[in-house]
Formats: sequence, C-alpha cells, structure tokens
Amino acid sequence: MSVALSTPARQALVALMLHVTEASNPDLRKLYRVTIEKSARDQLTREKLITWRKGLRGAIFHELTDQGWARGRDELTSAPPAGVGAAWHLLYGTFRHLNAMMSKNRYQLSDIFTDTDPGSHTVEERIRQAYGELAGAPGELVSLARLRDGLPDVPRQRLDEALLELDRQRAIQLEPDPHRMALSDRAKAAAIRLGGEDMHLITIGRS
Repeated sequence: MSVALSTPARQALVALMLHVTEASNPDLRKLYRVTIEKSARDQLTREKLITWRKGLRGAIFHELTDQGWARGRDELTSAPPAGVGAAWHLLYGTFRHLNAMMSKNRYQLSDIFTDTDPGSHTVEERIRQAYGELAGAPGELVSLARLRDGLPDVPRQRLDEALLELDRQRAIQLEPDPHRMALSDRAKAAAIRLGGEDMHLITIGRS
C-alpha cells in the first residue's frame, strides 16, 4: 500500500513528472514556481520515488525513479490534498480527464509526458544554442565564463567533457585569452585545461 505523501512532496512529484528529465530547484522555480525543500526530498527519497545528487555550487538535482513514475500515474486518479485551493482542484480535475483519455487510447505515461523541453537537449546541443545566443555572429569569440553562466544547470564535469569532445571533433574551437594577465578571477575559474594550457574562449563557425 502506498504511503501517504505530504502536500509539498506531492507537489514535487508532479513538478518532476512535468519536467520529465533531471531538474534542479532553479529549473523548477523558473518553470513551475516550485522548490523541493529538504522535508519533501527526504520523504520522496525514503519511498524510493526520486534520486538526487549535488552539483556545482551545491545545487541539488532531482529525478524520478521508475517507482516515482508509477506513483505519478497514481496521482492522475488521486484526490487533491486536503485543504488546498482551487488551483489544485483544477489540476487534479484535469488529471482525471487525462487519465480517462489515456485509458481509452491505451496510452502509457511515457506517451504523454515526453522529453520536449529545450532544456532536455543534449549538452552538446545546448552549448551550440548558448553560443548562438551570446555571439554576435558565427566565429565570434565568447568567454567560457559567459557560456557557463548560460548553462547553470549543467554540472561542471559534464560541460567540460562535452566541450573537450566538441573541440576534438573540431565542431568548436577552444582558445586561450591573449590578455590572460588581465583576466578576472571569474574568467580564470571558468577556464578549461587543454593541451597543457588554460582555454578561456570558445568560437563556433570560425573559418
């Protein structure tokens, strides 16, 4: 029998179901105005409904387990938490209609909640997208500090691995800053080591 979840835990479960992929609290606040506090995270972890890890600068990333997705399906036919407002009742009314449609068409949860958010693109795709938003034109040099700021949810190690692989494929070019003596601490911290040298800049499309 399923253990009763607190209202914040149920809210977190629904938010992660909507997001589909791994999500940090900044992601959830931006998209749904939801923050997963420790008490909700602890309960969801105890019930094996989520996994979580700490990323760069202490950011916590959450993701539903298979059991979490199964519990998410249960939410579609559950009553809203006691004492909540109209928004919750409207949401769970929508869930009931969604569940009826899924049952009629023999849909699974994965047929409805799919990975369509721009933030779910591969890290390599997101690097190209972030560069395109920062560069004035193809081939322009962009600092890695600015690029990292544009991808705050991507863990440092994962981003570095993607940057090095793209450079190896010559899909991008990583370059040292020629004015390294004048670099800020922020720019130095954002550098990536390549060929025994710190690289501070990225360019895509340079001929």
